[in-house]
Amino acid sequence: MMTNTVDYYIATSSPWTYLATPRLKKLAEKYNLIINWKPFNIMEVFAKNGTALVKDRPKPVQINRLNELERWREHLNMPLTLGPKYFPVDITLSQKIIICCQNNNINPYDIAFSFMKSVWADEKDISNENTIKEVCRDCNLDGNSIIKQASEAVINDKYIKNTEDAIKNNVWGAPTFILDKELFWGQDRLDFLERKIQSILN
Repeated sequence: MMTNTVDYYIATSSPWTYLATPRLKKLAEKYNLIINWKPFNIMEVFAKNGTALVKDRPKPVQINRLNELERWREHLNMPLTLGPKYFPVDITLSQKIIICCQNNNINPYDIAFSFMKSVWADEKDISNENTIKEVCRDCNLDGNSIIKQASEAVINDKYIKNTEDAIKNNVWGAPTFILDKELFWGQDRLDFLERKIQSILN
């Protein structure tokens, strides 16, 4: 019998995660799925797997990445700046705040998507605590309190555990979805994820 939980490995700096998140939410609502948010240290995973940073990738790869982002931006009608002011950016605090929401039984969707939108649509620096507090306020969260909670050992331990799980499960980028032990990498694999759901439900 299929589990109804999708493990969702995310990075708030990933444009692909930004593009995927609203559509995953719709899938979860359609099929009554639980999203298990798994913010992880993507830089550690990149280093472990030998994945080059965007700026270090071959020029044709960088050009194709921008072309694909432009196509998907138009296809999904989502605001997205191809070269945002604050990218790359340290996402550690934003990732840990998502974990805080989970620990507090708060659905992380609003805060997670707001962090992503801040980078890719609003061109804000989500490594800056003032930006973090602003995003938290817009999501009806107490920024000061949740930033303090994000520094606690239990939150850091969970962040480390998510990263260890990512490595163990062969996650190498974001977004990654794991359902019923099957891995789907990339926002353009959501159709295949839905087919997997349908095949099991049928």
